[in-house]
Order: sequence, then structure tokens, then C-alpha cells
Amino acid sequence: MFSLEARTAVAIGIALSLVPAAFSQQAQPAQTSAPQATASRAPDYVDFSGFKGKVFDVKHRDPRVLWEALRTLGSGFKGATISWSDEFKTLTVRDFPENIAAIEEALKRLDTPQPPVPDIEILMHVLIASNAEGAPDDLPASLKDVVAQLRSTLNFKSYHSLTAIVQRSRAGTRSIEGNGAVGLKIAVTDKEERAEYNYRFFGSGSPAASVTTNSAGASTVQIPDMSFTFASPSLGTARIETGLTVRDGEKVVVGTSSLKDRGVILVLSARVIKP
Repeated sequence: MFSLEARTAVAIGIALSLVPAAFSQQAQPAQTSAPQATASRAPDYVDFSGFKGKVFDVKHRDPRVLWEALRTLGSGFKGATISWSDEFKTLTVRDFPENIAAIEEALKRLDTPQPPVPDIEILMHVLIASNAEGAPDDLPASLKDVVAQLRSTLNFKSYHSLTAIVQRSRAGTRSIEGNGAVGLKIAVTDKEERAEYNYRFFGSGSPAASVTTNSAGASTVQIPDMSFTFASPSLGTARIETGLTVRDGEKVVVGTSSLKDRGVILVLSARVIKP
């Protein structure tokens, strides 16, 4: 058996031997856990696996007009499309099935037979007025009553018909336009003068020309925004801009302008041609 002194010495030795191990464990850095696998991030767009496609035949309406009305029914996700074809009269949709179903249901309500749309025949007479002495009037018989009224309001002595322009359009059209050139000999003095004129007319609006019919069956043509330009290299440019309403078959003076010392008058009549 060990003596008390020996046992004490052994205990002290064991205690001292444990101190470095304790310090060694404290000095070691804490172990970090292994990185966890992150979940795959979903793309910020829709893949095409959920899309379907369908082509709709347009039977009665303008495909572009229907496209404007129906495109907001699409999902709006990347890859979703709705397009129109005038040549084939179709709408082609690529989208989720529920969006295609909504577009199909709306198309059934919108693509329906429409009442027959009349044509509008517009006749424009371009007159040039002068104060030259001895220049005779040169007018068709259909305009003499109009010129008689013009004499009471305009200070010109003679009137000459430069050209007549006929334009036919469908009521409800988006635009009315045309242009041309006129080369004429015009008696503006006691001698004839040769001149070349270029004209351009343009009507726009929503629509550019429309027809309304009252309870008695009388039709009226509306052209909300019309521009007429008449130019000569030697005299300059005359421009008439206005909106107008004219009864079927009625003649109206749309407006007047000037080319140097001469006046330019635009007379218009409209005829409604029912289908």
C-alpha cells in the first residue's frame, strides 16, 4: 500500500497531466456543419410545358379588330402570344388552356354577323377664282348654283373648274386618301395660262367616314377630320383643313384658301351607296 504522501503525489501528477488536454480542446475551433444542398430556384418565366396552341377561324369581323379586343385575355407570361392574319382570316393563340378557353368564349360573342355596311362616294370639285379682267367662267352646269352663292361672299370676278376627284370608301374606314396632278390651260386673263397643279387629300378619325340614318331614312355622311392640299410650283400651296357633315346628295363648300392673288375653293358632295 502506498503511503499518504505517495498517494498525494500521484493525484497531483494526474491532475497536472490533464491540464494540457483541456487547454488543447478549448483551442480547437468549433467544427461547422456540412453545407446543405439548396433547393433549385424556379425560373422567373414560364416554361412552355403548360402552354397549348389553337387557331381560330374568323368568319364575320376584321381579325385585327378582334385581336385588339381579345389580347388582354392572354396570361401575359413570357411565351404567350395571340396573333392575327388578314390573309387567312384567323387568330392564333398560344397560352394556358384556361386563357385559350376565355378567348374562345369571347370570340363567340364578338365574331357575329354585322349589318351591311354602305359605301360612300365622295365627289370633290376644285375651283380657282381670279380677279383678272376678261377671264370667263368655265364651270360645269352642276356647280353654277354653288358659284352664284360664292359671288355673294367672295370678291372674285371669274371661276374656273380645275378638276373633279372621285373617291369611294367603305363607311367606317380608318382613312380616306388620294393624290394626283392636273395640267391645264386656264384663262385667268385675256390670255390662256398653262399651269400644273398637284393635290393630296386625307381624311382620318375613328372612323374617317361614317353614315348615320334618321327615322325617315335620310342618310348623312360625317368626315370628322379632312385635309386637302393643292399646290403649284409657280403659285405656292393652298391648304384646307376641316371637319364636315353633309347630307346624302348635298353639295357643300368645304373651304377656301389662296394661291397668291387667286382663290382655291373645294366643293364636295357625298352619295351613300347601300349594299
